[in-house]
Amino acid sequence: MFPQRLSTRLKLLTLLWLVAATASIVLTLVLSWRLEGGAAAINDTGSLRMQTYRLGLLLESRAPQSKIDRYIEDFDQTLANLSNGVPERPLFLPNDKDVQANLATLKHTWANDIKPWFQTISAERLAFNRSKIPPFIQSIDTLAKSIEIVNNQYINKLRLFQLMLLGMVCISSIIMVLLLYRWIILPLTHLQNGVTAIHDGQFGKQVPIENVTEFAEVDHGFNQMSTRLHNLYQNLEQQVADKTRDLAQKNHTLETLYYFSHLLSQAQTVAEASEGFLNKIMDMIPAQAGSIRLIDFQRKRMDLITHRGLPENLQTAEACRKLEKCTCGEAVNQSGRQTVNFYKTPPQNHEVAEPLCSQSGFHFLRVFKISSNGVDLGMMTLYFNHAGADNGDDHLLESLCQQLGITVSNLRLGIENRQLAVLQERNLIAQGLHDSIAQTLTFLNLQIQMLDKALKKSGLNQDARVNEKLQFIKEGVRECYEDVRELLLNFRTKITHNEFNDAVERLIARFRQQTQIDTVTDWQDNGPLLTSEQQLQFIFILQESLSNIRKHAQATQVNVSFHNQDDFEMKIEDNGCGFDTADLNDFAENGHVGLNIMFERAQRIHADLNVASQPGNTAISLLLPKKERILE
Repeated sequence: MFPQRLSTRLKLLTLLWLVAATASIVLTLVLSWRLEGGAAAINDTGSLRMQTYRLGLLLESRAPQSKIDRYIEDFDQTLANLSNGVPERPLFLPNDKDVQANLATLKHTWANDIKPWFQTISAERLAFNRSKIPPFIQSIDTLAKSIEIVNNQYINKLRLFQLMLLGMVCISSIIMVLLLYRWIILPLTHLQNGVTAIHDGQFGKQVPIENVTEFAEVDHGFNQMSTRLHNLYQNLEQQVADKTRDLAQKNHTLETLYYFSHLLSQAQTVAEASEGFLNKIMDMIPAQAGSIRLIDFQRKRMDLITHRGLPENLQTAEACRKLEKCTCGEAVNQSGRQTVNFYKTPPQNHEVAEPLCSQSGFHFLRVFKISSNGVDLGMMTLYFNHAGADNGDDHLLESLCQQLGITVSNLRLGIENRQLAVLQERNLIAQGLHDSIAQTLTFLNLQIQMLDKALKKSGLNQDARVNEKLQFIKEGVRECYEDVRELLLNFRTKITHNEFNDAVERLIARFRQQTQIDTVTDWQDNGPLLTSEQQLQFIFILQESLSNIRKHAQATQVNVSFHNQDDFEMKIEDNGCGFDTADLNDFAENGHVGLNIMFERAQRIHADLNVASQPGNTAISLLLPKKERILE
C-alpha cells in the first residue's frame, strides 16, 4: 500500500531516484574501468608484435646472448601481465571465452615453439629463418582483435546506460512534475477556492478530502472551520442560550461546592459531617435511599455512619458490612465512580443468590469513593428503584465526596491532635508524680529499712507491737508505691485508633505479670471501632477493675470478654471474695473512690456500668448501646 503521508512519499521517491541514479553511475564507472583495462591489454598485445620483430632482428644480426635473453624475459613478463592483470595501471583481459582461448593459444605457441626456437638459434649461432614469425604474429593479431571486439561491446553498453540515465532524468522530471501537481498544487488550488468562497460569505463550503495525510488533515480542519462558521451564523441565538445555560450550570456547581465546603467546615464530628452531607445530596439527587459507610481495611469491614431511606435489613445485614461480600465494597475496589445495574439482562443461572439491594427493591446503585490524598476512607451509595437515574452530575458528586474525605481526614487529625495534647499533659502529671510522691515513697522505704535495722541493733524488735506497727507501715508504703506505679503506667497509656485490642492485651499481660493470676480474654469483634475517647474510657475502667481485683478480690481466675456487635460490651469476672453491692452508694464516704470514678467515666461516654458481686464471683459489665456509638 502506497504511503498516505506526503513527506513519506517524497522521501521514498527521492530515495528511489537516488538508487537508480547511483546504480547507473556505478555501472557506467564499471564499464569505463573495463574499457580502460581492455585498452591497456590491447596496447600490451600490440607490444608483443613489436617485441617479436625485435627478437627476430637481433637474431639475424647475431646480437649477444645476454641481450636476447633479456628481451625474451620482457616478452614473458608481458604475457604474464596479460594473464594476471595489473590493477595499478589498470590492465586486465576481458572475461570472455574467445579472448581467453586466444591468449591460451598464444602462450602455448610461445612456450612450446617460438621461445625454444629463439633460444636455440641464439645459443648455437644458427642462421635465422623467418618462416615461423608470420603465423605467430597472426596469433597476436587474433588476440588483439578479440580484445577490441569485447571493448566495442563495452562501449555500446556504456552508451546504452548513458542514454538510459538521460531518459530516466527526463521521465523522472515529468513524473515529479505530475506528482507535485497531483499531491501539492491541486490540493492547494482546492484550498484556495475554499478560502475564496469563505471570503465571499459562502459559509459551509466544503473542499474535497485528499488522500495525502497532511492535506487531508488540513482539508478536514478547513471543512470543520467552514461548518463551524456556518453553524455560528445559522444558530448563533441557540448557541448563546446554550452558553448561558452552561455558565448557569457551572455557577450552580460552584455554589454547590461552596455550600458543601461551608457545611463541612461547621461539622464537629465525622458523624455530623456525614449526616449533613448525605441529607443535602439526597435533596439534590432523586435517589430513593442513600448511605455513607466508612471503610476499615484492617478489619475488611464497612461501618454504616449515616443513612437516609435505607431499609432496616440493609442497615444490619452482615453481608453489607464485609468489604469483599458487598456489591458496594466490590465497586470501591475499582477505580473511579461505579454504577451497579442489577439484572440489566435477566440472569440465566437461577442458583445465583440475588443481592440484598435488589431484594429490597433497588435495581440501580451509584457508588462514589470518599478519599483523601489517595487514601480510601469510605463510600457513598445512592440507591434507585430504576435505571437511567444518571443525570450527568457524577463529576460534581466526585468532587463533593473528595471534600467530605478531606473533612473526615481533618476531623480525625484534630482528634489525634487533642489526644496528643492530653497525652502530653498526662505525661507531665506522671513526671510530677514520679518526681514528688514516688521519690518520697522511695525515701520512706529506705527510712523504714534503716529503722528496722536500728530496732534490731537496739533489741527493741522483740516487742510484738513494735514489729506489728512496723510491718503495717511497710505494707502501707509498698501498697502506696504500687498504686503510684500503676497510676504512672495508666497516665502513660497511649491508644491510637486501631490499637485498642493491643492496648487491652498489654494491660492484661502486665496484670498477669504483677499478680500471677490466670487471666483469660475473649473477643467477639464484628462491629465498628470505638471512638478514641470511648476506647480510652474503656481502658481506664478496665485498669481500675483489674487494680481492685489485685488489691481486694483475692481471686485466682479472671475472665475479660469483649462483645462488639451493634452494642459494645466489656465484661470482667473474677472468682474472688466479692463484696456487698448494697453499699455502693456509701463507697465514696468509706474511701472507695475508684468505683465512683468508674461510674463517672461510664457516664461520660453514655455507657451503662453494672456491678454484680457475691462470694466467689464478681462481675463488672460496661455496655455502650448502639445509639451512642459514633464513628470517626
